[in-house]
Amino acid sequence: MRTTQTLLGAQAIQAIRRGVNAIYEPVRRTFGCAGKNALLFRTMNRGNRIVNDGVTVAECIEPRDKFVRQAAQTFKEACKKTNEKVGDATTATVILGGKLFNEIYKKIDDTQSLLGSGGLGTMELKKRILEEAKNVKTEIKKSAKKIKTLEELEKVSIVSVEDEKIGKIVAKMVWDVGVDGYIDVVEGYKGGIETEVIKGMRFPAKVPAKAFVNNPARFEMGVVDCPIIITNHSMDNVGDFAGSFNEINKNTSKLVVVAPAFSENVLVNFVKAAEKGFFIFPVQAPSLRTEQFIDLAIYCEAEFIDKNKGKKMRNITVDDLGNIEKITVKDTSAKEDAVIIGGQGTKKIEIDKENIKLKKTKVEEHIEILKGQLEETKLIQFKRFFERRIASMASAVGIIRVGASTDAQSLYEKLKIEDAVYACKAALRGGYVKGGGLCLKEIAEKLEDGNIIKETLLAPYNQIQSSVDGGIDIGEDIIDPAEAIYYAVEHSTQVVANLITCDILVAEEEDPIPESGNFAIAKMFQEFMLSDKINKGQLKEGEREMYIDSLGGMNEYEYEITNRDG
Repeated sequence: MRTTQTLLGAQAIQAIRRGVNAIYEPVRRTFGCAGKNALLFRTMNRGNRIVNDGVTVAECIEPRDKFVRQAAQTFKEACKKTNEKVGDATTATVILGGKLFNEIYKKIDDTQSLLGSGGLGTMELKKRILEEAKNVKTEIKKSAKKIKTLEELEKVSIVSVEDEKIGKIVAKMVWDVGVDGYIDVVEGYKGGIETEVIKGMRFPAKVPAKAFVNNPARFEMGVVDCPIIITNHSMDNVGDFAGSFNEINKNTSKLVVVAPAFSENVLVNFVKAAEKGFFIFPVQAPSLRTEQFIDLAIYCEAEFIDKNKGKKMRNITVDDLGNIEKITVKDTSAKEDAVIIGGQGTKKIEIDKENIKLKKTKVEEHIEILKGQLEETKLIQFKRFFERRIASMASAVGIIRVGASTDAQSLYEKLKIEDAVYACKAALRGGYVKGGGLCLKEIAEKLEDGNIIKETLLAPYNQIQSSVDGGIDIGEDIIDPAEAIYYAVEHSTQVVANLITCDILVAEEEDPIPESGNFAIAKMFQEFMLSDKINKGQLKEGEREMYIDSLGGMNEYEYEITNRDG
């Protein structure tokens, strides 16, 4: 069992303040059009990074003192939550939280009471902060305007990415794929920004053998207007499905089969079947999870032949087949996803012939279910997984490849573009408000003097003004996603409201770092050996001077006196 150390009262409050400011002070300097960049140490097998993304900077900061580090980690949660929710406004979250905490800290005495308040405690203050934050969030929603044109979306993107050309590229892609579409920002290798929008369901798959590549010029297999089978059975034994395939062949001369794996024997039999007029197109999808197979089956309106539910390939019939307008699958050596266009599940079905009413498609119904599951999901990696599934089902997937002459520039642009993508999608969902801190500034100006969060709401605007000599005029083109500002207020106030109630810090005792002791011992032995060599006159040319230099600038005369005196 590990032991702990505890700080109480003023010492605990001071450690919390240091932890908050360890994040607040560097991150706030990155804010706005004239925000500074941070040079971060090598992490995640990457070289040193130059960024001005708030959450990225915050994540890299780990104070040495265990109590200060504990407070910093707690404070960081605010911008991490904003990042998870909207992917933008993480720096604004830190600025609001840091300003609020420091304003409250000035008013708290050593007994956790507010100075000049007749002993009013921080628990009451916590309630006031959360109440005022709730009112501010209501005002943000009231002032939000819906995005109606691509030009409005471009304004959001340009503010986020801080580059007009790239901002327009990002906005156009988000506009094309829509709110439900997924945009993947990846590294490029051509030294610039490349974009691609895929209309159709996209999933990781490949052609299992070159014999089935029917478009060698593009290294791909393409099939149009074809029935499809989807299964998570590995196609190893011809006997498992030969009978059912022969029955299917009576109704169609071609068939697409999506499965995790195909044996060489099975592929040979597919080639032989083609010689007899039955063309079977294998699509190998080894990395698909069961949920993704189900998504694919719904898109194609096929019966998923699930081995986990005891369904056998020998029992399939024509009724289990789905239908697609087109599928394109790349050769096994190409690392690109397969794309299906026009799955039967995307067709609307008439349910009331008299009134000619149309219900949602199977795909639309499934997307609604996935959206509900997304809302309930807390972990960021699972949220991204659901977003990809929804985007794939929605027939809208975009790719932005970011390339530059150096890794530092490539990563910098990649992070900015990711922020812009999330900002645009948030604006499409919840509308936009005045940017550059103006939205919160105008709300603050309506509050009475002495309001507990009035100065806090002015902080983003003031930070931007202080970063530019003589200030800056923020025009109508500067707009922010309403959701981003809403969650920046929500998460910053919630974290701070809880932090200010703490005057007890309990941290685990840390084990001594082995390397530090080993280094000290090694250095001692090195000095002993060098000293012995000096006394015996065994040093090589230059070694004596190097050793003296290592002793903190001591000259040779001082060394001789010190060495002589022992």
